Amino acid sequence: MEAKSQEEAEWLIRHKYPSQAELERLRSDSLDILQQKVSAGDPTAAAVLGKRIAMEKNFMDGQVMLRNQVLSGNVYALYAISESYRESKVPNPVDGAAYLRLAYIMGDHKAAIEIAKMRLSSAELAAADSRASLLYKGFAGDQVPDPRPQG
Repeated sequence: MEAKSQEEAEWLIRHKYPSQAELERLRSDSLDILQQKVSAGDPTAAAVLGKRIAMEKNFMDGQVMLRNQVLSGNVYALYAISESYRESKVPNPVDGAAYLRLAYIMGDHKAAIEIAKMRLSSAELAAADSRASLLYKGFAGDQVPDPRPQG
């Protein structure tokens, strides 16, 4: 998640996106280390931990952690939710795309690129968009979409 301008870098920081190096470090941390970082207030560690819990322990517990991050303004957590749906034992690409679409609605125009990479059918895309509009009501809360600077 590298920025192409100072404005975009500030947007990424504001919405809790990690740098690629930070993400790689966090992904290599143990669950205990991630939990310590979360306890110290690291929202990116919380997104990584939530996904790991969803994938390695209890899917719903991880999703609750990720949802709480989204509600606190962590737009990056929507990518982690999407990945957890797409990478689960029973992949759900429609829900995976729906969470990326929600990131798009919240202002991250680059989420559309990730959706396109999924190569979904038009019916799957329509289902994902419908699901995203329902998710918006529950996830956005009082957050106002904040467009990511073009870069």
